[in-house]
Amino acid sequence: MLNVNTELLLILAGVTIAVLLQAGVLLGIFLTMRKAVQTAKEEADLYRGKLAPIIESSSQLITTGKDLVASTQALIDGLKPQLVTAATELSTVTHEIRAQVNQLQDSLDEVAAKARNQVNRVDSMTTSALNGLDRFGTFLNEAVHVPIRQVNGVVAAAKAIMDTLKSPAPARSRPRPVSRPLHVEDDKDLFV
Repeated sequence: MLNVNTELLLILAGVTIAVLLQAGVLLGIFLTMRKAVQTAKEEADLYRGKLAPIIESSSQLITTGKDLVASTQALIDGLKPQLVTAATELSTVTHEIRAQVNQLQDSLDEVAAKARNQVNRVDSMTTSALNGLDRFGTFLNEAVHVPIRQVNGVVAAAKAIMDTLKSPAPARSRPRPVSRPLHVEDDKDLFV
């Protein structure tokens, strides 16, 4: 039979092993999360790097189109006095300018549509990545809470055992003489 000190050492060793296992699980979770965050950051940087030139070129193209429209308007305003004398020639020029503006507007609309498609695509990818991270967080939460609940159960059981072992022994049924002083031999049955 094992004595109480040996039993306490065994319980303490079991609790120590459980705590070390929990620390190992938490370290593994930490390393996994750190890698996932790093991967997500790299993906975000990659998408940001791909979108920046598209957005910049679209902005430049829109600015160029606005400048062209403004310069065309200035040209028309400057030619108004001569329009009275050269109405036929200007009508031809105006039709050509309008065709170019429409062509440019079509090009701008096409670029804007492509930019919107790219933005929608990036939004979809970002939403998908964030949903995946949310599912991973839920899984991680469950993966952490189950071992913690098990360890808490083991700790509660160990505490109950310790409390039971610490409680005073039940009173003996045989009466002791009151007048006799306690000797060392009588003290061996007592446990504090």
